[in-house]
Amino acid sequence: MSNVDQTFATDITKCRTCRAEIVWASTTKGNAIPLEPEPSPNGNLNVYPVPADPRGRIAIVVTNSRRAALAAAGIPLYVSHFLSCPDAAEWRKQ
Repeated sequence: MSNVDQTFATDITKCRTCRAEIVWASTTKGNAIPLEPEPSPNGNLNVYPVPADPRGRIAIVVTNSRRAALAAAGIPLYVSHFLSCPDAAEWRKQ
């Protein structure tokens, strides 16, 4: 855990296939989504803590001007682990 956002530090787990560190969040539809635990300059997910959510946080996709405004304000944005997981195609089959 090098530059892991301290918000997630206690919730780090490992991807079951590639063993990379990930953090789980929920989408706005309630589906599980694995996130890279470090903020990314290419991020498009704004993550909000939601204690009532089973995963403790919700990831909302942000694009265009909203994404630019959040980045300019220093709000950390994240990416889905599916972007870097070498086994992402296996997960899409499930």
